[in-house]
Amino acid sequence: MFKDISDPIYQFIRLYPKELKIIDSFVFQRLRYVKQLGVAHMVFPSAQHTRFEHSLGVMNLAGEMYMSLGYKDQRLFEIVRLAGLLHDVGHPPFSHTTEVLLGDKSHEHIGKELVLGEIGEELKSLGFSQEDVELLARLAFKEPKDEEERSLSHIITGELGADRMDYLRRDAYFCGTSYGFFDYRRILNHLERRDGKKCVNKSALRALESFFLGRFFMYVQVYFHKVVRILNIHLLELINSYIERGLFSKEEFHKLTDAHFIALALKEKENPLVRRLFLREHFREIYKGEDPKEFEQVKSYLLERFDEKDLRFDIAEKNLIEEESYISYDAELKELREVSQIMRNLPKIRIYRIYIEPRLKEHALQYLKKTD
Repeated sequence: MFKDISDPIYQFIRLYPKELKIIDSFVFQRLRYVKQLGVAHMVFPSAQHTRFEHSLGVMNLAGEMYMSLGYKDQRLFEIVRLAGLLHDVGHPPFSHTTEVLLGDKSHEHIGKELVLGEIGEELKSLGFSQEDVELLARLAFKEPKDEEERSLSHIITGELGADRMDYLRRDAYFCGTSYGFFDYRRILNHLERRDGKKCVNKSALRALESFFLGRFFMYVQVYFHKVVRILNIHLLELINSYIERGLFSKEEFHKLTDAHFIALALKEKENPLVRRLFLREHFREIYKGEDPKEFEQVKSYLLERFDEKDLRFDIAEKNLIEEESYISYDAELKELREVSQIMRNLPKIRIYRIYIEPRLKEHALQYLKKTD
């Protein structure tokens, strides 16, 4: 018995009875109301997708990758799929944008608490053991205890894991861009396990390069878009103002949804913090560079002339290859950068920006010209 649901990325995603029980729980249904890309829909209007459908996609892809890698154990298949389903269950409202408000915790930390607690009890009622639940948590939240578990965890969270493969294609689709599309089916069809490591056969090398290039362009053009970045800053300012006013507690923050804050904001149309976010009265970019020394110099110049409250400073950084990926190349296991000139030359993304209150933009630009 199963249920097929429609999905624009995979056409159909198959759900099994135990998975449906978890999906229908309140703790998972909350993800319907947490947007995948925070406030990026203010720039890319169709980016309305949520952590809910992304989690379904990761579960689907994790199951496919498990089979492609030659694993056979049915119980482990169920656990890997559920780990993919639950890997984002701890995300706070507006996803990564507001994770800094969780203090010393992360969404993985909160997700693990939920899986070992409330969700774990539901899983045990469905026939899973305590050991199964603990294994699921280790796979979902990057805490493997041995190499075998590390290989299974990488199916979900690795460099070429189901999480990244799904969000790239899904984000590109809903943002209306083509940057994040790559031949994922060719990669799946050429996955191998060699020397205990997940690798891709050299036949899929170009598809793998396309995956990493897709990440590069999605970060540069979407995730690190200049307006998305300043709106993220304004969102945090607005939420912090609500915390200071006692409208909600930090301890309860991760249990809320985007809708809680949108409802508060729409009642305060004259609040400058609300207008910056919802009426495009956001601060404007007056500087963009890649040199940290130049950034600090420009920052110093501007602070000599303008009040700090009228300026915002932003550093966006991303290393596209955080851990090594491997290619099965003529019966040898080689690092991707060893066989791909494109990957050897793929730079770390580093963007420094300065924004200013809109009415001061032209004044600031003229001032910077004089200091060149």
